[in-house]
Amino acid sequence: MKLCGFDEILKRLVARDDFLYGAYSAGVCVLSHNLKSYAITDDATDTPYDELKIVLWEGIGLIDYIVEPHYDSDHPESKSTDKEIQYCIENKILFKALRDGEVIIIE
Repeated sequence: MKLCGFDEILKRLVARDDFLYGAYSAGVCVLSHNLKSYAITDDATDTPYDELKIVLWEGIGLIDYIVEPHYDSDHPESKSTDKEIQYCIENKILFKALRDGEVIIIE
């Protein structure tokens, strides 16, 4: 998102009254301000872009908490989500855990 500039476009669009953003899994995670807990599930150094040599730990910052998707769900990443939640608890990071099929609506 950062490489192509979508993060900045999204920040501008959110200010509009007629904008809707819908996402699943990582598409929700990137809205938070910090992405470090997700390194437990996903390899942060795994990137398809050779020009991106650094790991970006900052999310877009549209929400002030971490979203932990796939909690207590029948999803392959559900067990590592438990570890991510433990990381958040230990590091006093505000989070919301979502089971598959649950949503957050922000108006």
